[in-house]
Amino acid sequence: MIDRPETDLPREAGGTAEGGPEGRPIPRAGRRRRVFQQGRIVIGADRLVACEVTDVSAAGARLRVPARIVLPESFSLVIAAHDLRTVAARLRWRRGDFAGVTFEGPAPLLG
Repeated sequence: MIDRPETDLPREAGGTAEGGPEGRPIPRAGRRRRVFQQGRIVIGADRLVACEVTDVSAAGARLRVPARIVLPESFSLVIAAHDLRTVAARLRWRRGDFAGVTFEGPAPLLG
């Protein structure tokens, strides 16, 4: 796994789809670690959507999920690491096959 500082491009007041005010990237709250974990997005009581968790931090993650899949604003994310972890997630941004989420509770420990 690689620790790397990055910037995030969330939708915030005064920002654009490309970043913060004047399109500048918004610094992330913490370091992200590159991971490749299988996940499932829970959409309703009877629908699971396969995804891949590509990086994770204490505050959130980047997911690869087909662009044709419409994601709700909030959902449960099941991550298959050494065991199954479920975390509440909130959609922050979406670009093509990638989506950024923030965790609404304790971050899952992925190794």
